[in-house]
Amino acid sequence: MEPWTSAAVSEIGARGANEDAFLEAPDLRLWAVADGMGGHRHGEVASRTALAGLKHAILEDADLPGAVVAANRATWEEARRRDSDMGTTLVALRLHPHRWELAWLGDSRAYRWTGERLEQLSTDHTLVQDWVAQGRISPAEARRHPYGHVLTRAAGLEQEAYPGTQEGPLAGSETFLLCSDGLTDTLGDERIAAVLRESPPPEAPSALAEAVHAAGNPFQDNLTVVVIGPRR
Repeated sequence: MEPWTSAAVSEIGARGANEDAFLEAPDLRLWAVADGMGGHRHGEVASRTALAGLKHAILEDADLPGAVVAANRATWEEARRRDSDMGTTLVALRLHPHRWELAWLGDSRAYRWTGERLEQLSTDHTLVQDWVAQGRISPAEARRHPYGHVLTRAAGLEQEAYPGTQEGPLAGSETFLLCSDGLTDTLGDERIAAVLRESPPPEAPSALAEAVHAAGNPFQDNLTVVVIGPRR
């Protein structure tokens, strides 16, 4: 039996279609979230194509960054086939016996919850995040900025992509959260941490979705949350 278990929620929000998608593959110790974009429902195609490409590459023994590169190529090829400008964010997590590994494109995020502290593991591939890194605007200004969703990297937009990567030691007691921006646009990190503090991993996605509903955003984006925690 795998030592990790997961739960997920994906909702349409106030949009006409759900262009988010998620992957739970505990047998591969692989989890991912993708947030598609593109007209004529092509965002749905992009997110699902990226996840299929990711899983296929892992099954072919690619490392995680290489699998994200393969997911980008699969999405790009499908976009060319459809003559579409579709694309998708992608954030993917693998848990090895003694370390965690992360790779991503775009602004879907990964967090780690220790029971006391919430840590954002990924860095948004957005124009405003670049400005924050350059010291041109503050993180608070970035959160409200009208260019907040202008992506600098995504899967499917270019033939080649260069994912962000991160890794670290695995304690075995932490909880990991993958999400689309439908969560983080509505709930700040303090509110997310408060929900995780009160909710065990199997209940956390639904609890986070309820917190988003309670915020009452009439323009709520698609919302996808995957929470991975140790099996009790």
